[in-house]
Amino acid sequence: MKKITLLFFACGFIGLAFTIGRHKAQQPLAMQPVKGESKAVAVLELFTSEGCISCPSADRLLPELAKLDPGIITLSFHVDYWDRLGWKDPFSSRIASDRQKEYGKQFKLTSIYTPQLVVNGQYELVGNVRSKAELTIRKALAEKAAVSISISDVAANQDHTISFNAAAAGDTTQTEIQAALVQKMAVMKVNAGENSGATLTHYNVVRSFAKQFTAPQNQFKLQLPAELQKNEWMLVVYVRHKKSLRITGAATFQPE
Repeated sequence: MKKITLLFFACGFIGLAFTIGRHKAQQPLAMQPVKGESKAVAVLELFTSEGCISCPSADRLLPELAKLDPGIITLSFHVDYWDRLGWKDPFSSRIASDRQKEYGKQFKLTSIYTPQLVVNGQYELVGNVRSKAELTIRKALAEKAAVSISISDVAANQDHTISFNAAAAGDTTQTEIQAALVQKMAVMKVNAGENSGATLTHYNVVRSFAKQFTAPQNQFKLQLPAELQKNEWMLVVYVRHKKSLRITGAATFQPE
């Protein structure tokens, strides 16, 4: 388990957060709403890095945890603070590191570390410990979701973005609705750093991200990496309380 001194500072979403543009949608991908698991969800956010020798085991465990229940949704956030150790993780971003620091402050941790797993914004644990992860997931799934999310009008645009609508129904008081475009799988050869020579496999890597105050109808536009084909990405949308950081509802969309 790798640790780094926890620093708290205000950072805006840059680089990966996108606003609504005026480009015409060219390829409709979904005409009917896609509903989330309204009875219970467990959103697993793994904070990881290709530069951390403890992380590959957590990367491998994540898809195994996803098989435990249909209500489990996984995300891999690659932090950037290990990039200085000789290998720059191509998926790393400041947005991931800032998000982890936000959780560190909420959980009153003296340091942040990788691999870290955060479940529904309520629980945190070392990301490669299966027994603790399974127990925590069961706790999260024991509570019914407070918000139901439907994703609709998904379209690919000429400017390499994906636009869509996300409807939120339920208790959305003091919440944000957050959206991620994830790469479902990535196989990478690491040529330097602690994992030098290793071939690593990542799952549901966050490539684009945006958030806004929750409304009944929410429009998003996320960057689609040019190299990703239609069967290689999916959307994850979830509602998170601004103060407690608890995730209260989630849904996914995968293009056919």
